[in-house]
Amino acid sequence: MNVARVSRILEAQFPELRRVTAAYLGEGYDSTVFEVNEGWVFRFPKRADVEDQLLVERRILPILSQTSPLPLPAYRFFGQPSPEFPRSFVGYPRIPGTPGILFEPDAYPHLAAQLGRFFSWLHSFSVHEAARHGVPRRETASLIEEIREEALADFESVRKVAQDAPLAKWHAYLKNGIDDGTAGCRTPVLVHHDLAGEHVLVDTTEKKATGVIDWSDIAISDPAVDFAGMFHWGGARFVEQVLSAYMREADGDMLQRARFIAACRGTGDVVFGLKLKRPEYISAGLRALRLLISA
Repeated sequence: MNVARVSRILEAQFPELRRVTAAYLGEGYDSTVFEVNEGWVFRFPKRADVEDQLLVERRILPILSQTSPLPLPAYRFFGQPSPEFPRSFVGYPRIPGTPGILFEPDAYPHLAAQLGRFFSWLHSFSVHEAARHGVPRRETASLIEEIREEALADFESVRKVAQDAPLAKWHAYLKNGIDDGTAGCRTPVLVHHDLAGEHVLVDTTEKKATGVIDWSDIAISDPAVDFAGMFHWGGARFVEQVLSAYMREADGDMLQRARFIAACRGTGDVVFGLKLKRPEYISAGLRALRLLISA
């Protein structure tokens, strides 16, 4: 996708946006994102399965937004497949704020309490209601085994950019840092499933969160996957601060699972950053590995 193509697609489907000015915002493994006319964000799925999940988002996010303690994307434009782009896509008013991946959360004292309250709300949402709107279930044990295999397969990329790190210690943790007895979740809840720093928007002046974006992985699963994002972003101390405002009981092994998932994600971030030439992801991934394994 490029800005010229985005402009053609949007002007053809949404005449009210003419003349379109588009700017590339970024991308992940699932979607490419553009800012349009300095006020709208458009997400274009990269694969058919991401398009399917986007349809789930369209059903569940308006319901979540009614009670969410933080702003969520409010879709206003619903693009249709066309010869220019073969999948459905969406547009929403841009939520102000800077992606948290660009800084360390310790400098923002209000964040932990805000996110603790946000997790309390999200993890208390009716699982039955979420399932009724198509939110899928994801098992933790299979997720952990999958990300462990990916992290070990990708570890050579970490070696290339962190030659002075305690690589043997990191590799041993990724291989043996969790066992089958602690890999399962007792009580599945509604989770964002990809809630790390890049998906939390922050007002850098007020030093507080302004929104939570990119719900393409929303699922009924282990609360550990959301706390993994907090481990990845700010380490164990930040997680303790978030938990101080968390109004639900966490099972005894939840934090162990979260820490392990976060460390595996650190390896994945390094690979992603190298592939797309995004140094902030390389830095965030290495920082997570240092926080979670070397401590």
